[in-house]
Amino acid sequence: MSPDIAPSVLPGSSPVVPWADVAFPGPRTLPPSRSPKAQFTLPAQEVLVGCLRRIAADLLSRWHLSDEERDAAVLIVGELAANAALHGRSEMSLCLILGPGALRIAVGDHGDPAPSREPRATDDPDEHGRGLTLVHALSTRVDLHHDDHGTWVLARLAVTATHPRAD
Repeated sequence: MSPDIAPSVLPGSSPVVPWADVAFPGPRTLPPSRSPKAQFTLPAQEVLVGCLRRIAADLLSRWHLSDEERDAAVLIVGELAANAALHGRSEMSLCLILGPGALRIAVGDHGDPAPSREPRATDDPDEHGRGLTLVHALSTRVDLHHDDHGTWVLARLAVTATHPRAD
């Protein structure tokens, strides 16, 4: 990963993706130790959403996803990260797990509760409220896990990778 986009995982932060090891129906799932997996945690700030998109794009290129699959995954990451930064807690995490035929994308918010954000006068109503619709349209499955510690959204994206590699 290029140094200009490599994040530091926040000290003491290692949120557990509630279903990171859950096998979804579909193609045979590799054992977790053989499936490429990456997780990043950043402060939940709107300005850092682009950083998570760039991280995902770089990593998924290294994992040899097609341009179309990578672009769909990056769009999902961006929409879910924007929601986590806007509506979530103090930290946001991205977890990517590539298995044969599927990329699992998990984005969550966790940490200290963040104050509610009031709508701004500059918020364009045509620019808000469509993110999850896009995520559902691009994904074969979307799950939500919410508890007192935050919210995780998992999107499963069909991919053509039959033998995922992490270089």
